[in-house]
Amino acid sequence: MTAAHTIVPRFEAWLLRETGIDASSLGVNALERAVLERVRVARLAADAHDASAPVEAADIEAYWQQLTMSPDERQALIETLVVPETWFYRDREAYVALARLANERLVRDPMHVLRVLSVPCSTGEEPYTIAMTLLDDGIGENRFTVDALDISARVIERARAGIYGRNSFRGHPLAFRDRHFTALQDGWQLSERVRATVRFAHANLFDLQANAQAPYDFIFCRNVLIYFEREAQDRAIRMLDACLADGGTIFVGPAETGLMMRHAMTSARIPLAFAFRRSTAGDTGAALALTHVATGTKNAAPNAAAAFIAPKPVRASTLDAAPRAAARQPASRAIAPPSTRPEQRIQAARPAADTTLDTARRHADAGEFDEAERLAHQHATVHGPNVDAFYLLGLIADARGHSATAADFYRKALYLDPAHYEALTHLAALLDIGGDRQGAHNLMRRAQRSAAQSAQSAQSAADEPQRSRGFHAARRS
Repeated sequence: MTAAHTIVPRFEAWLLRETGIDASSLGVNALERAVLERVRVARLAADAHDASAPVEAADIEAYWQQLTMSPDERQALIETLVVPETWFYRDREAYVALARLANERLVRDPMHVLRVLSVPCSTGEEPYTIAMTLLDDGIGENRFTVDALDISARVIERARAGIYGRNSFRGHPLAFRDRHFTALQDGWQLSERVRATVRFAHANLFDLQANAQAPYDFIFCRNVLIYFEREAQDRAIRMLDACLADGGTIFVGPAETGLMMRHAMTSARIPLAFAFRRSTAGDTGAALALTHVATGTKNAAPNAAAAFIAPKPVRASTLDAAPRAAARQPASRAIAPPSTRPEQRIQAARPAADTTLDTARRHADAGEFDEAERLAHQHATVHGPNVDAFYLLGLIADARGHSATAADFYRKALYLDPAHYEALTHLAALLDIGGDRQGAHNLMRRAQRSAAQSAQSAQSAADEPQRSRGFHAARRS
């Protein structure tokens, strides 16, 4: 047992009080490693990652005293724990929905100035994507403001600089980069026009009410609630709701839909946007009735399925330079985007298989579940077990309120690909709604590891051409 491990519970309790974060959600021994790093830097004047620098129990006790007395050290430990993982247009359907809803709001009230909140904003990709989305949809910079908050002063500083590397640009299309960025030697600089629309502030999510100047029309709070323990989740959602304007929309991460259903929130029924609004009495009654029909029970909680697939497709937006008719393509693939996993690249080489599955996705996005289900089953029958087909069938069952069937298909997808991020998060949401918090927690830890591994692979792939150029340059010299 390490010296840190013997007293780590007090650091866990501190982290929970300070940030609301459940230490176990960060991964195995993450907090212990962070404490040891800060002890080496703050107490031993050693390199953070120098494992040869011995850390004794007395060093950690002295560090604990320093931590409790020094706001700067508390911030430094938080910075060590916060690992930004974001990119531009992550979960694009949320931004398609934002553009449509924003225009509808301005049509109803042409004099209104839209207010959008991004919390936590990390290194700025999300709030800047919000700004680019609105600008590209014809909404002038004087018609909206974006507030962006994060607990990490370090990432706020990086966000304000507006300089990004390859890892912030994942997927296609990247036409927005040509419109809004200037190429640098080692990255891209965001335009001043976009940067001027976003106001960054260093703040804890639980300081939100003190920073909110007026109700927000749209709030983006994605992929952070899953790190909180139950009480902190509930408190955060109540605070977000208090900051939401009447008729406003909150966007959350795919694994957080079940958390929103615990509160007076109703899915906005927009495909793959994971958007919610305040429930009305009619919403609550309809949700309970749907659950009763689907499950045969009278008192079951509303099902989160509507957050995954809605009966109507989303109107295309000017998220990229292509005409609106061409912009419909991302929505048709929104349920299961192309994967970079090797086994799926092999499957992608089969045109007939892709055609069938793409057609099934389009039917699912349009709410035509019977046809989508038939085509997905046909695909599996003709081409054999396929992770995308199983995942799609899970989403369809989820949308219909058939939780047990959905969970079975998600598990089949995970049998073929144990690191399938979307299947992991959706199954975790179902388990959480069903009361299996430990099972949901375990799946989310797997999903976090999967996301981290994907990010590392993407970065390695991006760095490879540079390494190759360096190698050839060395050979020439």
